[in-house]
Amino acid sequence: MGVDEIYDLLKKYRENTCTPEERERIVRWYRQQDDEVEQLPEIPRKKLEQLWYSIERKMRGRERSLFFSYAAMLIIMFSVGGGIFYLAKEKRGNHPVETVHQDLLPAKGVVMLQLSDGRSIPLTGTAIIKERGGQVIENDSAKVLDYTGVREKEVEPVYNKITVPTGGEYLVLLSDGSRVRLNSCSSLRYPVVFTGENRTVELEGEAYFEVEKSVHPFFVKTSNVNVRVTGTTFNVSDYADDSRVTTTLVEGQVVVNKRDQEEIYVLEPGLTFKYKKDNGKIKIKAEDPELYVSWMRGKFKFENMRLEDIVCKLNRWYDCNVEYADDTLRDLRFSGAAEKDRPASYLLEMIETVTDVKFDVSGKKIRISHK
Repeated sequence: MGVDEIYDLLKKYRENTCTPEERERIVRWYRQQDDEVEQLPEIPRKKLEQLWYSIERKMRGRERSLFFSYAAMLIIMFSVGGGIFYLAKEKRGNHPVETVHQDLLPAKGVVMLQLSDGRSIPLTGTAIIKERGGQVIENDSAKVLDYTGVREKEVEPVYNKITVPTGGEYLVLLSDGSRVRLNSCSSLRYPVVFTGENRTVELEGEAYFEVEKSVHPFFVKTSNVNVRVTGTTFNVSDYADDSRVTTTLVEGQVVVNKRDQEEIYVLEPGLTFKYKKDNGKIKIKAEDPELYVSWMRGKFKFENMRLEDIVCKLNRWYDCNVEYADDTLRDLRFSGAAEKDRPASYLLEMIETVTDVKFDVSGKKIRISHK
């Protein structure tokens, strides 16, 4: 059975709506997986017990032991392939699970390219775009904007700006061969051809950079930080509505400093620079880079993240409006992973299944409350 089918059958089993044939299938599947169920190194035991505490209350007595093993197996499966969430706090109350019935699909906005003369061009398919002086920029249907064929014709740099909307991503190949993948709700201002001693781009939002090595240093400037590299792979996130700025190094070395400070921080691979906007605190932390770059691999990935911050990320993908019935919900923390091409209801239902949080979806509005 596939992961989705197992999840659906497990949901029916918990709700006691399985047919005899479906019950037999899930029991048979469990017995085949019995040896693997006993080995759960991917999930801390405490979190597993918290998950079971939530599920156990919803089960009938003699079925609980078997269902616990199902849940344990599915945590691992969904953490890798489809997405499962567990709550990193004590559960409250004893209420039935509510199901999200409406589908909120990823948004489909149009990426826009602003040329140096102010013209705005929608990037909707394969096209040849001409800048001033006859410079040719290529765009294709695979969401790639290519400047590698542009030749230097200007003494002063000519700038373009690409803006990626909600639910979008785009790859820009800069004139030096560096690659920049922009996340949703982000923009990048950059020269059509790099001139002078430095290569400088300006970022709003989030982007993953693969910088070509050169004697000319490469700078990424955001509203809060400067990042200096020579040839490196890293991720920068500085959204205006986020509470913090992060720079995560995958390969090479980068130097980061706050825009209004001279003190610099040198990052080695696996380190993340974090700056909190509200109090100005800076932290360098060793973390799995996948937590910060999984978005470009088509996944949401969270580790002990506040619900409000998770919802903010989802909003940039699904273009939704969120309302909290209780402000304490904002600070609940979750860990998990899910594929980005699924409807929002897929994620929300799984969060509901293992927590005491309820999501009511109406059009593009999501109301979050306790069950």
